Amino acid sequence: MRRRICVGVLIGLWFYAPSLSAQNDTLKVLFIGNSHTYTNDLPQLFVDLSLSGGRPAVKDMNAIPDYTLLQHTTNPTTLELISRGTWDYVVLQDQSLYPVIDYFRYGSMYSSVIFLDSLITMLGQHTAIYMTWGRPHGGQWCQGDYCSINFENYFQMQDSVSASCRMIADSISALLLPAGDAWAVARSRDSTVDLWQSDEVHATLKGSYLAACVFYATFYRASPVGLSFTAGLLPQDALFLQQAADSTVLAIGDETPNRPKSYAIYQNFPNPFNSETNIAFELPHEEFVRLAIYDVGGRLVRRLEDGRLTTGRHEINWDSKDENGKSVSSGVYFSILDAGHTNQAIKLLLLK
Repeated sequence: MRRRICVGVLIGLWFYAPSLSAQNDTLKVLFIGNSHTYTNDLPQLFVDLSLSGGRPAVKDMNAIPDYTLLQHTTNPTTLELISRGTWDYVVLQDQSLYPVIDYFRYGSMYSSVIFLDSLITMLGQHTAIYMTWGRPHGGQWCQGDYCSINFENYFQMQDSVSASCRMIADSISALLLPAGDAWAVARSRDSTVDLWQSDEVHATLKGSYLAACVFYATFYRASPVGLSFTAGLLPQDALFLQQAADSTVLAIGDETPNRPKSYAIYQNFPNPFNSETNIAFELPHEEFVRLAIYDVGGRLVRRLEDGRLTTGRHEINWDSKDENGKSVSSGVYFSILDAGHTNQAIKLLLLK
């Protein structure tokens, strides 16, 4: 999964950096992705929602069928659109299964996001990560020889999608557009809501409208509830979706949609690493937690956490040093999360 990056592109972008247009009230958004972005013309749904809320917005899009962000890193149209330097946000959406297959998550998705973010931010723009959704019945999914775990249901698969997108967004300080989380809220409120098309992959109009409502709530930090634009949906259906987006992004109401449903430790990022790495884990309850690093012989190397932590997602950095502050040698290490009644481990590879 190696990517060839033309140094000339980077240099050219430094020099081809037109000044941002005069600030006004119009939000300017560029959408980069594939069919999950262009289905039902999601960017236009967002623009129409914005206008109905008295918030003008303009958009452009480069969304190509079956495209990955890795392909976008060398796509001339994508690079030219980013290089204009006129966008408030550039929205990135990758192949929908990449967040749940480790090989592609770390070997393609994360590295591609980091590269594109470097181009976006060097021109004073901001990156936004478009979180898509899992399959309606869960299951195991493969791309070539690489597969996900066998998810028990949609909600377990969505947890994995959400955690992956949240991790990369946090690591580059990007804005997260949690459309997939809003789908989970909508499904938990009404299991019959038809968000997927018959292919069980792409969004129906309701699914795209819900994603657009999430974009509205996230970009403006304002509730979409009551907006007049319904995209032709029945008013009661549009209101239901507006409320699901509102609860997801603004945490209004008695639900906590981002509350983890189980204990989980995620693969460190980056991995392999040569000096430091980040380890993320989630707790469904406030809990006494021990997170530690061990060598291949099972010997304790470093305690990273040993105390009580709150519910939610936590991320801890390991600087590849032991308990005495001494740098450890290259090799395989294990990080073990001990919390509640669970004990989970991941493998880390340190290369110096």
